[in-house]
Amino acid sequence: MTDPHPPIRRTPLLLVAMLCLLPAFQTLVAVHLEWLKAITYPGLKVAMIAASLIVWRWSRRPVGEVLQRIGWRRTNGLVGLAVGAAMAGIILGSYYAIFRSIIRPDLLVDKLREFGLLDTYWAKAVVFSFWNALFEEYYWRGFLLGELRDRLAGRTALVVLMGGLFGLHHIFALLWLGDGLLIAMAVGVTMIAGAAWALLRIRGGSIIDCYISHLMADLAIMWVGYDLVLKAG
Repeated sequence: MTDPHPPIRRTPLLLVAMLCLLPAFQTLVAVHLEWLKAITYPGLKVAMIAASLIVWRWSRRPVGEVLQRIGWRRTNGLVGLAVGAAMAGIILGSYYAIFRSIIRPDLLVDKLREFGLLDTYWAKAVVFSFWNALFEEYYWRGFLLGELRDRLAGRTALVVLMGGLFGLHHIFALLWLGDGLLIAMAVGVTMIAGAAWALLRIRGGSIIDCYISHLMADLAIMWVGYDLVLKAG
C-alpha cells in the first residue's frame, strides 16, 4: 500500500549553498557587470523562483507545511508598519546626517541612466519597490530561511548567517558608490536589515509584516535616490 505521506527529503547541502549564493551571482552579472542585463536580471529572478518551487516539490512537503515555512499567516500589519517606520527613519536620518555629503550623485545618475531609470523615475521606483520587496521576502525569508533553519539549531547563528548572505547579495549592487568604506557601511546596513527580518520570521512573525517593512525601507531608499538625482542637477 502506498504511503499517503512519504518522508520529507532534505535538500542537499551543496544545493542549499548554491541557492544562497545565486542572488549575489545575479547582482554581479546583471547589475554590476551588466551582461545582457535585460535577459539576466529577470531571467535569474525567474530561476530563483523556479528553484524554490522545484525544491519544495522534490522534498515532498505538503502545501500546508510550505505555507507555514513561508510564514503565510494573518496579521494586522502593525508590526510591519512599526519595523518599516523604524527602518525608513534610520535610512533617511543617516542619509541626511552622514551620507548625503559624501555620496557622489553623478555616479548614481550614470548607473540609473545605464538601466533606463532616469525617465519617469518615481513610476519605475514604486513598481520596483513593490516587486523587489515581494521577491526578496519570498526568496530570503520565505524559502532560504527554512532551508537553513533545517541545518542550524542556534537562533543567533541563523540570524547572523541570513544577515550576512543578504548583505553579500547587495555588495555588487552598491559598487557604483566607488568608495570602499562607503560601500562597506551601506552593505552593513543591508546586513542588519536582513538579520532583523530573519529574526522577525524566526520569532513567528508573518511574512506579510516582513514585506510591509521591506517595502517601506525600499521606498525610503528610492527617496534617497531621488534626492541625489536632484542634487546632481
